[in-house]
Amino acid sequence: MKNIKENTNSVLIIVVCVLAIATLWSSRPAGLPEVARAQASSALETTGTIHTTGSAVIRVQPDKATIRIGVQTFAYSPRESQAQNARRIENVLKAIRGQGIAAKDIATDYFDIRPEYDYKALGKSTVVGYWTDNTVLVTLREVGKLSDVVAAALEAGATTVDDVSFTTTRTRELRDQARALAAKAALEKAQGLAGAVNLKVGDVTNIQENSWSYYWGMWNSSGRWSNQWANVQQNVMQAAPSSEAPQPEDGEFSLGQIIVQAQVDLTVEIGK
Repeated sequence: MKNIKENTNSVLIIVVCVLAIATLWSSRPAGLPEVARAQASSALETTGTIHTTGSAVIRVQPDKATIRIGVQTFAYSPRESQAQNARRIENVLKAIRGQGIAAKDIATDYFDIRPEYDYKALGKSTVVGYWTDNTVLVTLREVGKLSDVVAAALEAGATTVDDVSFTTTRTRELRDQARALAAKAALEKAQGLAGAVNLKVGDVTNIQENSWSYYWGMWNSSGRWSNQWANVQQNVMQAAPSSEAPQPEDGEFSLGQIIVQAQVDLTVEIGK
């Protein structure tokens, strides 16, 4: 009997607790919790949206270059033409590696053997010899070595130097920076426009981004590198490279600039 009585008391206690919790819950005001309702009461009274565009430009000097260096030889037979070319290209490669260029940064880019014809006789052609072209693509991770590498290759027997191009190894980092700056510019523009008509901005409802990069080294008629078109947009935020990063100096070759640009379109709520 004692056990039955104790069990009955336990059940009654549980029932009372459940009823108390239910009473407290039902007595709370319907809707959001207090904190959330307080925030909602002070939220923006939206009256519409505003669309703005922000752009950012980052300019850096290139820290990487690629160049095509070739050897062209001519002989009366294809075998001899190729043999001559092989000897000369070997000397060129040795000279390039002698400038501190790693083997992994030198790769064959183009190889060709073709006949040379004599068309003096009307309607007839005669093979008078064979050309062999061998071109290697050289990647320079120190752009300051460009002049020395070109000179060494030519002195070793190279006959062509083509397609010098400059890039940066920081493209991803710079694009991220440009996107962030462009988004900030677009938001500041929205805040300025809304404030001018006594409105406030709320949440961003839509965002679109576009970014790109290119090398700018146009040689103009005055004999100077021109980048005048890189700053024609309104509301452009510009960021200079970190002062801590070493910047290569222009030498015999003017390095120009790598231009990284981003554009961000924002749609933002506005209201009172």
